[in-house]
Amino acid sequence: VTQNGLGGIASVFVRGADSGQAVIMIDGVPVYDPSGISKGDFSAFLPHLSVEDIDRIEIVRGPQSVLYGSNAMTGAINIITKKGKGKPKTIFSLEGGSYNTFSENLSVRGAGDHVSYFLSLKRFDTNGISKTPDEPDKDGYRFNHAGGSITAALNERVEVGASFSYLDAEQGLDGWNTFEKDKLGFVQTYYKQEISSLWQHTLKLAYTNTHRLYQPYSFYDGDLYYLAWQHNLNVLPYLKFIAGFDYQQERANTSYMEEKTQDDKAWFVEAIFNQDNVYLNVGVRYDRHQTAGDKVTYRLAGAYLLPTQTKLHASFGTGFRTPSLYQLFDANYGNLNLKPEYSQGYDIGIMQYLWHKKVSFDVTYFFTRTKDLIDWIMTDPTTWAGQYFNVKEAHTQGIEVMAEFAPMNCLKLNLFYTWLNAKDVTKHSWLLKRPHHRGGFEITYYLPKEKGSVNFGAVYTDKYYDYGNTIISSYFVAHISARYKLLPYLTLTTSINNLFDADYQETYGYNTLGFNAYGGIELKW
Repeated sequence: VTQNGLGGIASVFVRGADSGQAVIMIDGVPVYDPSGISKGDFSAFLPHLSVEDIDRIEIVRGPQSVLYGSNAMTGAINIITKKGKGKPKTIFSLEGGSYNTFSENLSVRGAGDHVSYFLSLKRFDTNGISKTPDEPDKDGYRFNHAGGSITAALNERVEVGASFSYLDAEQGLDGWNTFEKDKLGFVQTYYKQEISSLWQHTLKLAYTNTHRLYQPYSFYDGDLYYLAWQHNLNVLPYLKFIAGFDYQQERANTSYMEEKTQDDKAWFVEAIFNQDNVYLNVGVRYDRHQTAGDKVTYRLAGAYLLPTQTKLHASFGTGFRTPSLYQLFDANYGNLNLKPEYSQGYDIGIMQYLWHKKVSFDVTYFFTRTKDLIDWIMTDPTTWAGQYFNVKEAHTQGIEVMAEFAPMNCLKLNLFYTWLNAKDVTKHSWLLKRPHHRGGFEITYYLPKEKGSVNFGAVYTDKYYDYGNTIISSYFVAHISARYKLLPYLTLTTSINNLFDADYQETYGYNTLGFNAYGGIELKW
């Protein structure tokens, strides 16, 4: 992940692919900005999501287009929000610290015999720092967020639910624009039914609205409609089928483009065999896209567990990403002749469990070939005119290493490292913002009697190329945080980011925060 300053665009690169080539979901529903430059682009809104509303984040690497369609070329990132559970309780937290930063959060959560609920409100504001070194003024940043969910069991076989998220963010900018305003609205509802022990199905409906305003020059509005109907068929104890249909329509309207829409219909089926020490997965998907035409993607995966608690795993799959509405229809740069980007990728690895699974590590090699990558090409240097074309082919390969140590119940250590070789084979150059080496660790110690925890971690990022043939120097950034339950209803919190005050940039020409520290309280009743 790289970011253009505090609150700025956050780009996610999974296995060296472009931002937007890994699908981002909220509770299993794809979300992105339909008015963004690239299809699947969620980078303007990702920094504003409320961490307090997130229960966990699940990341699946490798081609995932069979289940999730366009944008899932190299992986899927599922942001799972909190749900109601346990006795009703209210939590209020207050935090403040460096750069005149303040954050307030209020949440209500609970569950009864048949109904569970969760509601959260948050405000965050900071004076911030100057986004760029050339303009020393401070660029403030603030956002308001509201989110929640409700789930009801109508009977033993039927469950319905709904969730929503709304955010309103504003930040100062350097350059031509003075400030940026972002708004995101997301709502989804589902119906889940167990027809029999062999057949369950889920119907989902979702709507996402995005709005970006760059004062005083431009606006970008988008709407995303989503419907999915998935069936799980347990044919045999060791054989399961997942089949379904999904429909997606996107709309965009910007200062430079009249309102445009396009839709995508898809049918998919996946077979899962899981018996004894053998796991096999085979899936295929057929997409009928309004502008890109018909596309077929597939995926094969397997794993085998040896008696030594050694798991061998491998997968091969294809993926695609359609051009965005902006790339197709923008009045200045659009090109109606664009083709979808297409990828083939595979991985092979080994996972080992030791010491009664208190220690585990995984080593995986991956390779992805992506063709017909879309890029903007200048067509007239005298007027800076240009257009989007399918011009690039990229090869990315690497090795991922992950390890987890839990020698005691009170201590946990996670290690990760990635070696990446990402090349634009058309231009014979390195892909931008892809470091060759990146690694880090997290150590968490849990205090006795569930009194709290202490976490310490750090990440090292090797140097990499950025726009304009600039080089971002390598950097090492550490953080530490702690929680302590002083009273049953009162918890103290503290955190320090950039512990050693590293002077670094993630994007050329954009500042990052130096040493910054925060302290707060959390009241629960």
